[in-house]
Amino acid sequence: MADTSTIAGGDIPPASQTQAEVQDQTTKSSSDSQQPSISLEKETLSFTPSLSTSILLPLTPTTSSALALAHVQRVWDSIRPNSAIYNLLLSDIVLVAAVSHPTGRILAHLTLKPIHLNSKRILHGAVSGTLCDWAGGMAIAASIAGDELKVGEGEQDRQMTTGVSTDMHLSYCSTAREGDTLEVEAWVSRRGRKLGFTGLEIRKRVDGWEKGEKGEVVVVGSHTKYLPFGQKPREAKE
Repeated sequence: MADTSTIAGGDIPPASQTQAEVQDQTTKSSSDSQQPSISLEKETLSFTPSLSTSILLPLTPTTSSALALAHVQRVWDSIRPNSAIYNLLLSDIVLVAAVSHPTGRILAHLTLKPIHLNSKRILHGAVSGTLCDWAGGMAIAASIAGDELKVGEGEQDRQMTTGVSTDMHLSYCSTAREGDTLEVEAWVSRRGRKLGFTGLEIRKRVDGWEKGEKGEVVVVGSHTKYLPFGQKPREAKE
């Protein structure tokens, strides 16, 4: 009787064979193979905000840009008086951090009240949609804060724009209740000539958030905006 068995083309060594013999056979088989060897080298991650914020440095008050945060706050202050829905649902939202580079990003906090809840006393989906709409615009504002703007007619309007919504998607991952504080992070994946693409993550705020600690994800989303002023302008020619 043969002392090896074959399953799916592979030999199974007999139980009496030692580990050293098995290793020797494996090494010999590998050296005889005509398949090219594969070299696994450490890859360097490039910045791809459309995939996830996990490859970015944590956005915290320490890493925030004072210039970007001030600009986003100014844009928000100009929008709020003219939006009944924002005043109703987001009157207590607090911008805590923003950066313009390598892309526009914002971080904000909102503590949930009864007005934010549905009949089951959990976060209403419409509130999540409002947050996605708002945060995408604020991320666009943060990216514009980093532009080298020309002095000229229309530049003030372009500085204050957040674009017009053309598409929005939400995925509800978990939920939150009254008293929970949501951490809303949004970023610009790409700004083209006429469209801006943004991503969103809504999480439960946890202790250590100011050091970059992240809580349970409640909602993830994407928001596309039409940009009437287009992409970053080229430097003015002399």
